[in-house]
Amino acid sequence: MLMACLELLLWTICFIVSSDWNVWLLLNRRFPLTCNFSLSFSSPSTAIGIFVARLGLCRRNMTRALVYIGVLIAIMAVMEARPKSAEPKCKSGPVDLVFIIDGSRSVRPHEFETMRKFMIDIIHELDIGLEATRVGVVQYSSQVQNVFSLKAFSKTAQMVKAINEIIPLAQGTMTGLAIRYAMNVAFSAEEGARPNVPHVAVIVTDGRPQDRVAEVAAAARESGIEIYAIGVARADMTSLRAMASPPFEDHVFLVESFDLIHQFGLQFQDKLCGMDLCLESDHGCEHICESSPGSYHCLCLPGYTLNEDGKTCTPIDLCAEGKHDCEQICIASPGSFTCDCNTGYTLNDDKRTCKMIDYCSFGNDSCEHKCVSVLNGFNCHCNEGYSLNDDLKTCTMIDYCSFGNDSCEHECVSVLQSFYCSCREGYTLNEDETTCTMIDYCSFGNDSCEHECVSVLNGFNCRCNDGYSLNDDMKTCTMIDYCSFGNDSCEHECVSVLKGFHCRCNDGYSLNDDKKTCTMIDYCSFGNDSCEHQCVSVLKGFHCVCNDGYSLNDDMKTCTMIDYCSFGNDSCEHECVSVLKGFNCRCNEGYSLNDDLKTCTMIDYCSFGNDSCEHECVSVLKDFYCRCKDGYTLNDDKKTCTMIDYCSFGNHSCDHHCVSVLNGFYCRCNEGYTLQEDGKTCQSDNLCNTVEHGCEYQCVSTPGSYHCICPEGHVLQDDGKTCGTCRSSNIDLVLLIDGSKSVRPQNFELVKQFVNQVVDQLDVSPKGTRVGLIQYSSRVRTEFPLSMYQTKEEIKKAVMNVEYMEKGTMTGLALKHMVENSFSEADGARPAEKNIPRVGLVFTDGRSQDDIQEWAKKAKEAGITMYAVGVGKAVEDELREIASEPVEKHFFYTADFTAISQIAENLKLNVCAAESQGEIEVKDPCACESLVEFQQVTMSTLDQLNQKLSAMTKRLEVLESQLLTRK
Repeated sequence: MLMACLELLLWTICFIVSSDWNVWLLLNRRFPLTCNFSLSFSSPSTAIGIFVARLGLCRRNMTRALVYIGVLIAIMAVMEARPKSAEPKCKSGPVDLVFIIDGSRSVRPHEFETMRKFMIDIIHELDIGLEATRVGVVQYSSQVQNVFSLKAFSKTAQMVKAINEIIPLAQGTMTGLAIRYAMNVAFSAEEGARPNVPHVAVIVTDGRPQDRVAEVAAAARESGIEIYAIGVARADMTSLRAMASPPFEDHVFLVESFDLIHQFGLQFQDKLCGMDLCLESDHGCEHICESSPGSYHCLCLPGYTLNEDGKTCTPIDLCAEGKHDCEQICIASPGSFTCDCNTGYTLNDDKRTCKMIDYCSFGNDSCEHKCVSVLNGFNCHCNEGYSLNDDLKTCTMIDYCSFGNDSCEHECVSVLQSFYCSCREGYTLNEDETTCTMIDYCSFGNDSCEHECVSVLNGFNCRCNDGYSLNDDMKTCTMIDYCSFGNDSCEHECVSVLKGFHCRCNDGYSLNDDKKTCTMIDYCSFGNDSCEHQCVSVLKGFHCVCNDGYSLNDDMKTCTMIDYCSFGNDSCEHECVSVLKGFNCRCNEGYSLNDDLKTCTMIDYCSFGNDSCEHECVSVLKDFYCRCKDGYTLNDDKKTCTMIDYCSFGNHSCDHHCVSVLNGFYCRCNEGYTLQEDGKTCQSDNLCNTVEHGCEYQCVSTPGSYHCICPEGHVLQDDGKTCGTCRSSNIDLVLLIDGSKSVRPQNFELVKQFVNQVVDQLDVSPKGTRVGLIQYSSRVRTEFPLSMYQTKEEIKKAVMNVEYMEKGTMTGLALKHMVENSFSEADGARPAEKNIPRVGLVFTDGRSQDDIQEWAKKAKEAGITMYAVGVGKAVEDELREIASEPVEKHFFYTADFTAISQIAENLKLNVCAAESQGEIEVKDPCACESLVEFQQVTMSTLDQLNQKLSAMTKRLEVLESQLLTRK
């Protein structure tokens, strides 16, 4: 054994001096079992560590072993001092490496460029080639993009070009989806992944996953993928640890910004380039530390197994695990075992099974018949047919009959090892050799008995079958005549049979259920299908009869109703119809039978109700038609009537409108115009002087119409006449509500109630306030635009019908949608030149998963007054970023959803401040300018009344003239 260890030591020194891995492989083949272990390990450092450990276990001359260890350490120190060759590329052997990079919206363009340079820097340090290191790149956001696969390129320049051409996806952060793609596709054989080659995935992300990563990452690691997780800025450390391979201190990295990722790349290159981490430290490995590309893992000596902590070792107890073939007792040692036997047993030559000790082999002279070994001793046994005496050594023949001869019917006779039965005289032993049977004398020949022979002791008798009686010769038999005993019970005849009798009926009768009396056969009951109406049974037959009102036909089976009309129907004006036992009169089509039930009168179809005819109904035979009054024409439906449109003839010459009347027409002017004396032409009116316009401030006439206006600083209200001072009465308001998963359904109902409370505070109308609603989560949905609803009731009903999205929180995306779409004229916003205030109100319950800064700024630059309302986990900095200046008046927060109704009340104070605080100018009625203004208004009102009176007089004159013309 020691010589083998020495030879192994010399070969190991040869390997260290030559640094040739082939020497190590030769060692592996030369010494497969040296010192009870195999040398098939992944690196020389690991093998040397195992060699040193095992050399110390060689069981002879420990001092020599320590000397050999000293020599090895000295040689390795020389190797460390040797000049090293400067190779710029990694030479760690083949590796399949896939970069999984975050292309979500939150990664800014310059940060993505830093990530791009990070991948290029690492690739430049790798030994790229189809037989060396293969590299693939996967980009992900809300979807996964395969930039290039492991088999796509074999040269560094090709990879760098493809990396420089990547365009960021700029969507969500579905990291779990990307890991599943890498496991199922990127590391598949179809995409170029190799078996028995390390599979390494490098995930670079700046945010929190929007899907689950723990389960899919565990499945990826279990499939053999080593995962490095690199987080930047806001990345969640818990999520990074859920993705990465253990130990986490070697596979999880968090850098503060993308600018630091270059510095991290130098450290990460060492891990990918296969630096032997076990040379720096044993990393807490109890037995052996083995390096792998960019990592390490602990191993145990043969006979030991690695514990769940991945570092300490426990002796393998093959006995406890049941991995042995010992028949009785297993004695464990690390990785091995020996067998032993229970007391009274000895181990067989196979060292596995046991056999009981044979004590009879030591001498059994004391037993008369046989010696039988048992555990820890022996017993005496007797030969068959003998029993052991009380001395437990001698034997006596067994008297089997003495045990009780119940099995023998008559007598028992005992013999060696058994007994037999015998029968008394007059009996014979049966085949069971136990029971006895009387001798059957009938079996000797019973020809003299007609029916049966019955054996008796020492003879036999004759016997007749049941129903027969034995004759006087005591041999023959005669059947018993039961009818001779008296057959009074049979109504007709008695018939004697074996063992009894039965009754029989005369011809034409059947026996009743009592089997004695008889009833005449009802032939009709057998089926009277041949009789159409009724069947009448008679003795030995039947005949057919018809119901009243019918006569029997010549076939004597079918029936025909009597035709009373054939007797003469002169009394019917049109037709005679025969019925059962009589006849009826019937009229031809289009006529009805009169009360005398004989004569007929033509039907008046108009008398049934002529509602279908608008004017008149004219009855004809079997039908009717409609007719219109004079001055009307019948429509295509042949029922309704339309007055003749004399205006349609084109000869009216009316200036504005021609109005048809019965048998003529007249002219009419548009509103705001007056018909002239010729009855045809129209002249424009100043409606402000002729109608009660009701304008609070001023009426402005237009051709045929008018409208009200308000003084500067005031706004026309919903009634189109009065003026108000509150700007909220005339705004375009868009509400953005958070529909993310964290809101939860019951709270989302409170959000909708909050929206309706805000709507209740507003003056909703087409010319007043318009309201639009947007819901957002991982996407944005316009629930209804500004132009859809024109009343509070319509808006509130639509709000309560909104369905909950229940996904992520993309507030930035919602702001972008509001700026680009919601305040467009296509969605109902009024033109900018009308100076209608535009207001946006954002409601959220948590941190946004995308950037809000850019679009919050653009919203305010577009002139939108922004309000921000936060609940629960909403981030105050984000709410302040959204809100307009002054922020304190446009920013609201509450920790509980139940308190948002109070926010709705507070919100009214800021949207309509002037109204709520009463800041309206009140003029002194006694001031000079007030008196002048009152005088001007009074004179203007009087002038307007005079103009109205004059216009009304002219109208009356025109109407009077038209009435005279019509007469």
